[in-house]
Amino acid sequence: MDRSASAHTARPSALIVDLDTPELRDAFASEVADVNRRRLRVIGPIMVVVHIAHTWLFWVATGEHTLNAATLWALGRLVVAHAVMVPITGSLTVLVFRSRRRFVARMMAPAVATLYLVHGALCTALALISTQSVSTYVGYCLGMGVILCISTRAAMIAYCIGLATLVISLAVIAVGTAAFLATMPTCVTITAVGAALASLLHAARRREFRQRVTIERQRDQLGALNSDLERRVQAQVGEIVAHAAEVEQLNAQLRAQVRARSSELSLALARLAQQRGDGATVLRGTLLGGRFAVGDVIGEGAMGVVYQGIDRATGARVAIKVVQATSTHTLDALRRFAHEAGTAAAITHPAVVRMLDVDIADDGLLFQVQELIDGEPLARMLGRAWSPGDAARVGAVLCEALAAAHAVGVVHRDVKPENIMLTSSAPGLKLLDFGIAKLYEAVHGTGEAMTRTGMIVGTPAYMAPEQVLGASEVGDRADVYAVGVVLFRLLSGRPPFEADSPREMMMNRLLDEPPSLRAFEPLVPESLAQLVERCLARAPEGRPPAADLARQLASWADAVGAPPLEGSARVQREVAATQPARWSDDMSTF
Repeated sequence: MDRSASAHTARPSALIVDLDTPELRDAFASEVADVNRRRLRVIGPIMVVVHIAHTWLFWVATGEHTLNAATLWALGRLVVAHAVMVPITGSLTVLVFRSRRRFVARMMAPAVATLYLVHGALCTALALISTQSVSTYVGYCLGMGVILCISTRAAMIAYCIGLATLVISLAVIAVGTAAFLATMPTCVTITAVGAALASLLHAARRREFRQRVTIERQRDQLGALNSDLERRVQAQVGEIVAHAAEVEQLNAQLRAQVRARSSELSLALARLAQQRGDGATVLRGTLLGGRFAVGDVIGEGAMGVVYQGIDRATGARVAIKVVQATSTHTLDALRRFAHEAGTAAAITHPAVVRMLDVDIADDGLLFQVQELIDGEPLARMLGRAWSPGDAARVGAVLCEALAAAHAVGVVHRDVKPENIMLTSSAPGLKLLDFGIAKLYEAVHGTGEAMTRTGMIVGTPAYMAPEQVLGASEVGDRADVYAVGVVLFRLLSGRPPFEADSPREMMMNRLLDEPPSLRAFEPLVPESLAQLVERCLARAPEGRPPAADLARQLASWADAVGAPPLEGSARVQREVAATQPARWSDDMSTF
């Protein structure tokens, strides 16, 4: 708890990152070099044109006969100064465009600044012969400070070289002591201003780079803090789960009681067959077991009726299956119905319909109570092919439910769209009707097993080849085969085998290889089609376990960005358009 509390008070560091590390200094230098490269690519061609224009203008001016000899001499030297700059500037411009070496990129800006400050100093010294203006030098000082981004040291060196060039040029040209003394204060001042301006702009860019790096570092620290918070939340969730284990123990006791009661009911079924009369029905408002109030009929089948009801103990809506003991079905079928309570109660998964109670009413009615599902059977959503992502989500959740059943030894044996209810609440699917499910022990047991050897139980269109051959050959991979048929229909809009009769359909799957899904729907991705075709393998050992198939389908759906099943726009739209409390239309599997 102390570590948790200290972690809760942790905060990301707010210190500004220093650029003294070699990596950050190198990164900043590269960024400055890139900025200068882009600027020089723009101003280089412009300066070539400017120097050509100045060369021509000064050359034209030398033709004026009214000028004195000193001025003509100065104009001639200006023509030379600008003419020399044309090839130099052009070469530097070409170098900026073509060179990819980091050293050239970093040294180009200080070199250009020094070159133009020297050029400006020479031109200013020559111009002072005929005018007292130092505007040329002032312009170059300010221009180099603003246009190029150079460090303080490089700026000091460049501007000192420029000022020294100006002083030496003035001394050599001998413009006069008065002119020299008049111009020097201005030149020294503008040199200092230019150097300071260049230094300030470089410092501002350095500060902006440091702030960006600091923000990135703090973002990383916040990410680490969020990860730590997630770990602590997971730890707290673990504590909640541990506390919930006590509640789960109580639920396990309840499920054990339901299984025990179902065994007692199986023994009482024989006596009930002689106690019930034909045509018995349950009236609306009847209270079964002193707890469940019967409502409207929501489904009907060969073995009995399903009613909507209310659990008086909790106020929850429930589904009540009522079976008549005098049904034309055999006593074994009635025993399977009672056995459903025991098998379904052993499965704890949110995608499996919850079994609440099973009992015999005072007047001899055998009834079973399950949670009432608000949703829509998948059978009513097969009008057109589904998108691969949504179909994979359906298969993943369905296989998770089957894997939970297989883990406790239960085989559903009748997986089909009529027994799959899609809902708009997590996990988006409910698997119904374990009425013909049986334990593995019963599959390989004696003649007392719930489903006798040789009895074919299931729906022909979704039965595995071994299921067609007889009940003794059926294991959990029969459910995987049915999942493959469901996915084939979702993705292609048709079943893998079509025939004029159920018998012919069953023979086709015994004798023929399953068809290729992409032969009917070429747009289905190859990886998903291969998963479906593995489910339809004729040999049970050729099919993946339900748990492995669930993981593969979930990973495939995640990879294509499919939303959770309950969040699918198609599922929400279809479910919202239906009336609540629907039930499977096919109740022949009671």
